[in-house]
Amino acid sequence: MTGPEIRAARDAFGLSAEGLARLLEVQSGRTVRKWESGDRKISGPASVLLRALLESQSVRQYFGVVIEADSTAKSK
Repeated sequence: MTGPEIRAARDAFGLSAEGLARLLEVQSGRTVRKWESGDRKISGPASVLLRALLESQSVRQYFGVVIEADSTAKSK
């Protein structure tokens, strides 16, 4: 994933860098910010989990993460 993709995902989840770090169980928000800026490459496991969260509503439900598309679908 690219830095802008990671930032877009974080924004879609409404999380701070620290919040995304906790969700992905990485060291800190600083790590997330380094991914976003391109200073560091996202790890394989974190990338897989982040993609799963983006692509699967059931994965988001399991982790308690909501994105706008989920809430829009529920209101219809």
